Amino acid sequence: MRVELSFFDVMMIIDSHIHIFSPKIIANVSRRREMVDRLHLQVKGAGEKTTIAALQRDMVAVGVSSSLMLPTAAATEVRNTNRLSWSQVLDHDFLLTAGTLHPDYPANDEELSWFAEVGIRAIKLCSFSQGFPLTGPGAREMFDLIQRHNECREKKLFVILDTLFMASGSFGTAPECDTTPEKLAWLAEEYPLINFIGAHMGGLSAPEDMLLEYLVPRKNLYLDTSNAAHTLSRDTFVSLVKTHGPEHIIFGTDWPWFSPVSELEIITGLLVAAGFSASEREKVFSGNIAALLGCGKKDKIYG
Repeated sequence: MRVELSFFDVMMIIDSHIHIFSPKIIANVSRRREMVDRLHLQVKGAGEKTTIAALQRDMVAVGVSSSLMLPTAAATEVRNTNRLSWSQVLDHDFLLTAGTLHPDYPANDEELSWFAEVGIRAIKLCSFSQGFPLTGPGAREMFDLIQRHNECREKKLFVILDTLFMASGSFGTAPECDTTPEKLAWLAEEYPLINFIGAHMGGLSAPEDMLLEYLVPRKNLYLDTSNAAHTLSRDTFVSLVKTHGPEHIIFGTDWPWFSPVSELEIITGLLVAAGFSASEREKVFSGNIAALLGCGKKDKIYG
């Protein structure tokens, strides 16, 4: 299906899953050929997409209004990473950012208070790269803390969880640090006051029957589209989208590994195949994440 870009002229688009990686990270990932091939990462040219200016050029090319940056950090770098990400947002109106935490960071409570002060609503976690068991005691204490903040605040925090099936094989981390569809489902059930977004449709390169078994619809569970169209069969992607419905699917590209121009066309075709109307597709492309971020409707920055 060929989607004319004029289709998006009447719709706000938010890319809910982007990264500003350093050249060193791009090079390190590109050398992991088995992982690159398994995930179909488009590493060619990625080395030229390490700046906010490069992101902006790709956004302008297809009319993306805003992009949500997803940083993570080791326990010792949580505060520095959050302050750096926030400083980048202050300099660029089109850029939004998540914050990050770590179970071993000793000041998570203070960091959550700072999030509330500056208006950060999203928390990005990547258990396999940050090196912590997602359902271990430290992580549970962290999620308990997030839920307590949500109990007493009108503006709720939500958590974006990176996913990669058997990440330990690619990153050399402990298998218990992997984020799996089963763990994602457990967290959504255990912490009903936290909205969770499972990146990459809840389980990047996970067995498709596992995704369908564990990722059942929940009020507080969302799935983002980043990379998933390249690793899932068309039938499974459409099945997941239809099962969870237009209110719980969120558009993301995983830039710089994928271009918003091609991803908009691919995802639109899959949403049409799922029977989503234009208004339902608009929820996927901007409405759902805007509601979670509390930013509501706003005019496109690039018109």
